[in-house]
Amino acid sequence: MSKKLTLIGGGSVRTYYFVESLLKFYREMDIGEVAVMDNDSEKLAYFGGIARYLVEQAESGLRITLTEDPVEAVRDADYVVTTVRVGQDWARTQDERIALELGVIGQETTGAGGFSYAMRTIPTMLRCMELIRQHARPGALVFNFTNPSGLVTQALYDAGYDNIIGICDNATCIKIDVANALQVNASDLMVKVYGLNHLSWANRIEAGGVDILPRLMADEGFLEGFHPFCYFDRDLIRRLGVIPNGYLYYFYHRRQALQNLLSAKESRGEFILRNNQEMMEALRRYDIVREPQTCLDIYRDYMHRRESSYMSLELGGAPPAGPGVDADKLGIRALLGNKPVTEIYEGYAGVVFNYIDSARHGKDIDLAVSVPNGGAIPGMERDDVVEVTCRIGRDGAVPVRFAPEEISPSNLALMQTVKRYEKLTVEAVRERSRPAAVEALLVHPLVQDYTLARRLVDAYCKLNEPWTGTFS
Repeated sequence: MSKKLTLIGGGSVRTYYFVESLLKFYREMDIGEVAVMDNDSEKLAYFGGIARYLVEQAESGLRITLTEDPVEAVRDADYVVTTVRVGQDWARTQDERIALELGVIGQETTGAGGFSYAMRTIPTMLRCMELIRQHARPGALVFNFTNPSGLVTQALYDAGYDNIIGICDNATCIKIDVANALQVNASDLMVKVYGLNHLSWANRIEAGGVDILPRLMADEGFLEGFHPFCYFDRDLIRRLGVIPNGYLYYFYHRRQALQNLLSAKESRGEFILRNNQEMMEALRRYDIVREPQTCLDIYRDYMHRRESSYMSLELGGAPPAGPGVDADKLGIRALLGNKPVTEIYEGYAGVVFNYIDSARHGKDIDLAVSVPNGGAIPGMERDDVVEVTCRIGRDGAVPVRFAPEEISPSNLALMQTVKRYEKLTVEAVRERSRPAAVEALLVHPLVQDYTLARRLVDAYCKLNEPWTGTFS
């Protein structure tokens, strides 16, 4: 019997990518039905409609349904992917702008804006998880891509939901970026990642069983040409000796990031809101049922504008290109037998589908996902949700363990501080507690000021009251 997969938040602009990737994997996963759900009927019609057009063009036999009913969407589902944006793009702009007006980085996951986003998202996700418990198949697996992903996943685990995997394409992109730089298959590399979501480091890259990271970090071509390093001062990279997640830019170069954001004409959220509004205005001129190809062309054009501007505000412009690395000279391709390059991983959808495929067939691939620490990362609590490389097989996600000497004391200190912020945020949302909320932002490394924390909480409580009720 074929499986049912449900996408909650299917009115997202990312639904196209999700279904495009699904069409490459659905047979291996034995997926026969996809339910795409959103409570925004117009966005569901257009972005879900574009996805349905892809399925029809592929003549795959895959059945896709669009619905505004969450119960119908999750009924008898075997897998559920959540990508929910409570308050939509407008609320994100407020999250970021409130912080920026107080002189604080407001980035929607890592910055103070992530706190506001979590305030209104956690209650919604808890209701979603209860619907899944009641109506999906027993043991249905939930993949949470709803941001701030690690924090939301922590809240759901703390509430007793243990059938959830936190996913993010950012950690997986380290493997993809390294593979692209070396012109090798991503599936032939084993990358060890540890940390929290948007706060992680890759400290080992194996090719043919050999750790190649030391030779990469000693190569000036790699240091200057590896795209993710463009965010960071190269002397910092040499000192770290590992590959940092791009979002660590906000911590390592906080003043520069804030200055660039304050100097920009609009925040990232404001750009996305404007881009999406213009996209919708263009799409409304056409009928998604009768003119799907025209709608798809419009969509691709606006998404190209969005993706090409990623991190440009924070960096003060587009990142420069570097000379690159000679993998043959370093003897890396030879370790893998000089195989031809094939594409394996594709964004957050690829993380989901590779996970399901490997778990069903016992392939034991490695993926960096957010799960309870157990004892994987020394110095973190067992119930801390961490982003860590896991072996994905028939037993699900089994975290790779790290020896104490593998974990940088400085990295661990930052992880522990941010995790304390996350747990206080979960407490604040659960108890609707202003004191816990203020303490959460007080310990946040990008705030760490009581007066600022209190002012942020006051503003965010007012903003989010329609979704959260009153905090006291």
